[in-house]
Amino acid sequence: MHRSITNYFFVTSLIFFLVSCGNRKQEFEENTDKLPKVKESLLINRLDSLSKQRPEHFYTKLSSKYSDSEYNISFKTSIRMRADSALHALITYARIPIYNSMVTPDTLTIVDKRNNCYIKEDMIYLKNTFDVDFQHSNVEELILGMPIGWDAEEDYFQIKDPYNYIVSSHNKRSLRRQNKDDSGEVYIRYYLSNDSKDLERVVIDSPADTTTIDVRYLSREMNQGFSIPTAGNIRIETPRDTINIEIEYNKSSVNDPRVLYLAIPNRYEKCE
Repeated sequence: MHRSITNYFFVTSLIFFLVSCGNRKQEFEENTDKLPKVKESLLINRLDSLSKQRPEHFYTKLSSKYSDSEYNISFKTSIRMRADSALHALITYARIPIYNSMVTPDTLTIVDKRNNCYIKEDMIYLKNTFDVDFQHSNVEELILGMPIGWDAEEDYFQIKDPYNYIVSSHNKRSLRRQNKDDSGEVYIRYYLSNDSKDLERVVIDSPADTTTIDVRYLSREMNQGFSIPTAGNIRIETPRDTINIEIEYNKSSVNDPRVLYLAIPNRYEKCE
């Protein structure tokens, strides 16, 4: 599982960029107080429990800001999701629908309303186009603030840090040598909150691609028994560029079923 999510965040950011725009800027405060010691087994069990807390239905409106060396764009996205089934995203700019998209475990569909065209491909399209091994479930985990890529069958290790509760896919010795790893292995670190109850941050390193993805959940709220993010940041560092995405959640609802529907007008042609 650690290898299977390599670079999928590039696709996620691409979807936000192509089919999603501004929120208030928030800073992640690093902890400066030493935390009480907690057993490794407790932290791992907590993350394992969080990985199972996936609502059947989810709806939210995202206000997002995307920036890289070339673009600085704000937009809004309406997301409807049914677990393990489909994710529908409608992206608007100045209240005008720009992109309409549907992601399923097998298919990606994007309707470009500006250029009257569409993309409809199986998921291998993303791997072939962007060299990304992409999984639908990982996008759900990202949006819901769940442990991304968690696999109960894998071994995990607590990284000793007096200021943070960290669980890693690799032990400390392997982390020290990761920059020399060109095998395609992915290194994931999960940071829990100071009370060890919530996921606060995920850092994913792919040494072979010289890529780091840092996801921070800045705030959360309880919604029908689920801890749902209300704001977050994604930072993607690559040899070519640095991408920043700021996200604010609005009007989130849990287990309130909504219709997921996407139609391609007959006059639309495939995007070139």
